[in-house]
Amino acid sequence: MGNLAVFIDGGYLEALQKHEFDVRLDVKKLVDEIQDHVEESSADKVELLRAYYYHCRPYRSDPPTPDEMDRYSNSRRFEDALRYLPRFEVRLGHLRMSGVDESGVPIFEQKQVDLLLGLDMALLAGKGQVQHIALVAGDGDFVPAVRVLKSEGIIVWLVHGPPQGNHGYPTYSFELFKTADERMELDEELIDRLLR
Repeated sequence: MGNLAVFIDGGYLEALQKHEFDVRLDVKKLVDEIQDHVEESSADKVELLRAYYYHCRPYRSDPPTPDEMDRYSNSRRFEDALRYLPRFEVRLGHLRMSGVDESGVPIFEQKQVDLLLGLDMALLAGKGQVQHIALVAGDGDFVPAVRVLKSEGIIVWLVHGPPQGNHGYPTYSFELFKTADERMELDEELIDRLLR
């Protein structure tokens, strides 16, 4: 019997939904599929300790536009729905406008999300509460955290998008891919099972 924690980079999952698959996924179904996959692959009964979802709420100017208010309200409803699920936690960073591009479109950056996610994984591993951690992410910034997890004897499962995205580039860092112990690709067949 082993415990599993699932850590979801909401920005990454949102980008995959929008740019790679053009769908809205059921996050609870995703966590269930991950748990089933880990259990089948490890030939061990695996119990979900907790799933963590990390993201930022959409930007709102002062005063906010109607479109910004609508996006913000939708984000809050989604977060609240996740919080009501058993064993789900939502962790929020914040969004900062870092400038505008050449056409005048604002550029936004997430702040504190990766750090929160990495710290939570390391703290959980250090307490010996889990044997498996699944990370739904693609950012190479998570490599040091994954190495810490592995040094604590945790099996790290990377849940990632396709090797080559619609834009012609990988949807994940190759270093993160090779550092993880196991991998699970979000392919078309799996995506079809995760639709809302």
